[in-house]
Amino acid sequence: MSTFVLSTVVAALAVGTGYLMMDGHHQITDLLRGTSDAARDKSRISKYDAAYKVDGNLAHNDQEFTNMYYDLATDFYEYGWGQSFHFATKYKGESFKEHIVRHEHYLASKIGIKEGDKVLDMGMGVGGPLRNIVRFTNADVTGVTINAHQVKRAHELTVPMGPHIRSKCTYKQGDFTNMSFLEDETFDKIYSIEATCHVKDRTKVFGEAMRLLKPGGLFASYEWLMTDFYDKDNEEHRKIKRGIEHGDGLPDLIGISDAVGALETVGFEVVEHFDLNEWAEKVYGPKNVPWYAPLEAGWTIDGWKHTYVGRKITENLVRVMEAVGVAPEGSLDTALMLEDAARNLVAGGQQNLFTPMYLVIGRKPVA
Repeated sequence: MSTFVLSTVVAALAVGTGYLMMDGHHQITDLLRGTSDAARDKSRISKYDAAYKVDGNLAHNDQEFTNMYYDLATDFYEYGWGQSFHFATKYKGESFKEHIVRHEHYLASKIGIKEGDKVLDMGMGVGGPLRNIVRFTNADVTGVTINAHQVKRAHELTVPMGPHIRSKCTYKQGDFTNMSFLEDETFDKIYSIEATCHVKDRTKVFGEAMRLLKPGGLFASYEWLMTDFYDKDNEEHRKIKRGIEHGDGLPDLIGISDAVGALETVGFEVVEHFDLNEWAEKVYGPKNVPWYAPLEAGWTIDGWKHTYVGRKITENLVRVMEAVGVAPEGSLDTALMLEDAARNLVAGGQQNLFTPMYLVIGRKPVA
């Protein structure tokens, strides 16, 4: 290694590590270590990228690609966004963390999660929302994710929270369209936060929620959906949609009527459904901050790593470190995949083609 290259790497590490220490998320060594041997395998990201370079409908296996995506992306998410992998409405003046946590508390309040309830989180990620809801309600919450690395991280992140919180949090690995390891009518409330989008046929995941709820129990989900402004015959619209799908490990995104219809098909009584983005525009008025603003911003100290400038710093740092063998092969391709998501999420939000927070609430009928 030349002196110039070595000095460049050292400088990049010094700058990158300094920035990463600012908000207590993953440090650069955690991010580039890779989540597993599978995540380090460059063929995985190559296979993943190739699946999205098709016209028309996607044909990959939802479960396989969701697990592959989170092997590749989980540490990048945690490093750049925190422990809660979702968007949120935001009131001007709120910090990044405040608006994320409020979004979770709002969902818990909408379905009345309370102390003594047995609750299921379908698609828990590394458990950030689950732990926040436990602290907010003192309910007992079980989380399910398809990804083994996420279960491992959830346990690690729960350890410092003390014995009481740990006793309220249960983490399981499994496919949330087939949770045979959980008994019928176990839970008082069930929720999902921006997770059901990993399955095109929502009846599969909504059907499991119906099976697992006690009669009269409530299910709520923040849904990723294309809005009625999306035009499948518009080439630009199709490119934005495919960019979101590629960057976020998704099958074909569906529309509002498809999601609400799926809820009804499996037998739920639809309590209410609405776009929380539109709700915030009405309620917050001129104080509303669009959900995609954290990705759009050029620079902020509060959560700087998810801004455009922060993402470019990360991208270039990863580029240098992979080139000299410090970072695993495929790290840069993964960062570029996530940048594709950010760019198209902003475009979809700006044009109102897409929402990550269409709230659906259903009640299991009492027999």
